[in-house]
Amino acid sequence: MNVSRTSTRSLSTSLHFLQQRSQPRFVNTIKEVSQPAQENSYEITRPIGLPKPVLLNHKLSDTYSISNIGEELFGAQAKERRQKNLDYDIKHSPIYDIKSFQNTKGKIFRPPISWFKQDKALYFPDFIAKTLTGKSNSLYDVLNNKYSIVRLYSTAIGEQCSKSYFKVDDGDYYSTDYKKFTEKFPNFQIVDINMPSSWLKGFILNLSLSNLRKMILPDRYQNYFILPLHILPPEIREHLHCDNQCSGYIYILDPSGKIRWASSGYSTPEDLQLMWKVVRGLQKEAISEQKK
Repeated sequence: MNVSRTSTRSLSTSLHFLQQRSQPRFVNTIKEVSQPAQENSYEITRPIGLPKPVLLNHKLSDTYSISNIGEELFGAQAKERRQKNLDYDIKHSPIYDIKSFQNTKGKIFRPPISWFKQDKALYFPDFIAKTLTGKSNSLYDVLNNKYSIVRLYSTAIGEQCSKSYFKVDDGDYYSTDYKKFTEKFPNFQIVDINMPSSWLKGFILNLSLSNLRKMILPDRYQNYFILPLHILPPEIREHLHCDNQCSGYIYILDPSGKIRWASSGYSTPEDLQLMWKVVRGLQKEAISEQKK
């Protein structure tokens, strides 16, 4: 009788322990599913990005590696990572992203009022991806001692959002007046990161590369990346605040890969004025650095 009671008590304890272990994850998953779509855009007030430069998808040098990014990003076991990815996918369903995009008019976050100081700014990750040259390249190699206005998007509407930041009073700096842009800001360049949201969209994009090349000057081919979505995992996208695939995003990076300013969605007149004020300020910073 005592043995039976002991066994029953042991089984009950074990079941209770298992329930305690499984409940937090289950509860978290339910919370992700039940979260309503984003209603309003939020303002970026602190530096965004990663604490160290990370190469995402190839062998790393001794200078910086994925393991160096810390436990908060890559220290979890594979099973936990898979569960987090599932939670992310459940929350960021197409319906959730579309509704959030509609509610905020694409403005997932509002830009900071000024650029982040170099010593406070955080990093954009590095990666290897195919470019319009037909060859693969590293983002950090493309930075090439220049400041970069990076466009990141996954959809046609996201691309239009990010293009709106280049339509200024004296032309369209992205396309027809790119030469005017480089003459006015010789320490700057434009970098595209086209990140198809599925294998099928990536396949279709690869079929249309010849049309893309006709729209962009040949000397910019190496600056146009086609990045598979899985290369930028959910936890990285959250740190970059680009986890709504409907919108488009702008990041201004310095030559070391640090994010000095960022914005999302369609540009407003205030956004345009602010971004080009930031560009002028960082152009002066670049000239000052060159004189040292």
